[in-house]
Amino acid sequence: MPSAPSSIAAGRRRAVDLVTSLPTWATVVLVWVGGRVLSTLWLALAYPLIGRSQPENAIWTNDHGFLRFLTAWDGQYYEQISLHGYPTTLPLDAAGHVAQNPWAFLPAFPFTIRFVTVWTGMTFEVAAPLIALVAGIVATFLLHRLVRERAGDTAALWAVFFFTCGPLSFLLQVGYAESTFLALTFGALLAIEHRRYGLLTALGVVAAFTRPGALAIPLTLGIVALVRWVRLRRAGDRVLDRFPLREQLTVVLSGLVMVAAGVAWPVIASHVTGRADAYLATEMSWWVNFIGRVDFVPLTPWFLTTLQWVGIGGIPIVIGLMVGYPIWLLRRSTRKLGLTTLVFSGGYALYVFAVSLPMASTPRLLMPLAPLMGSPELVAKPWMRWTLVSCALIGQPVLVAVLWLLGPP
Repeated sequence: MPSAPSSIAAGRRRAVDLVTSLPTWATVVLVWVGGRVLSTLWLALAYPLIGRSQPENAIWTNDHGFLRFLTAWDGQYYEQISLHGYPTTLPLDAAGHVAQNPWAFLPAFPFTIRFVTVWTGMTFEVAAPLIALVAGIVATFLLHRLVRERAGDTAALWAVFFFTCGPLSFLLQVGYAESTFLALTFGALLAIEHRRYGLLTALGVVAAFTRPGALAIPLTLGIVALVRWVRLRRAGDRVLDRFPLREQLTVVLSGLVMVAAGVAWPVIASHVTGRADAYLATEMSWWVNFIGRVDFVPLTPWFLTTLQWVGIGGIPIVIGLMVGYPIWLLRRSTRKLGLTTLVFSGGYALYVFAVSLPMASTPRLLMPLAPLMGSPELVAKPWMRWTLVSCALIGQPVLVAVLWLLGPP
């Protein structure tokens, strides 16, 4: 009679063999569905606690049903935008400073919800998570393809697992714009890889009106094109034969269009409200509770937050992250993910570091770095695999409680 450990090991091997014998698309769908079931379970277990644990500002209406729970926090702003658009006058607090308002949230996601609700009759609390779910499975397939084309199918499936079943995966089915932005971003990176510049431009422009941070896409395009040009020159090839002038001009035009889209929202906010710093002042209103009122200086937010909450001793931690992250990106295993992924991961992380505070929303902001979870070295050894898997599965209920029940992600 086999022992319990051997039976468990045999069952685990059979389950792995079953999954790996499926077509790739079916395996991706199976992992995604499993992740959504798991996230739904944790959200459902957290839901009964909202009356005792969730702050009053999480849900603005008297409706506290489960679907309303899925559209809490920032979802309330998306609903306001989908129903009423953006205010022409910025709200002010008692001291005359700009207060938190919808201008911090870009329009692509709430306007898509508006389109769906008008044409189908769905309510916001149904349409918003549904759009997030659809965008989430699209993002999952695009992530798998992005990693697979460079690092292989095994690395891609691990990236899919950590993306769909990891600590933050519950955000793929709530009323947030993350799923949509991730699908657009991964699609844009694939378009760069395949030199589909028209598609890239369209995805990059929409991404720029979905979530902040889309400027990392044209930055990636520019650096990848420059590296290609330099490599051709060094190889002694005729550059114009392998990288024609027409294609070079297309790259430049695509990049300029995406950059213009990436900086358009502050201009639009300024024009509509009549206040030049409308967008910046709105974003800074979220900083007050963490570090007080300060002037915005790029590359300083992480230092300011560390000084406020940890003290001078926390500065080496920030510097360590600044040094350690690029070193990890340049490791041989990470480089297997390809130049496009590495450049984007560096550029996007620089954006997060330069303009945002390290707070509860930071893990969510880092979700576009999901392709890095396909780095082969992360799952090269059994103990590393099971450590990461355990952390992913255990971490999700913790973050559902901390980042959705008790405070906003």
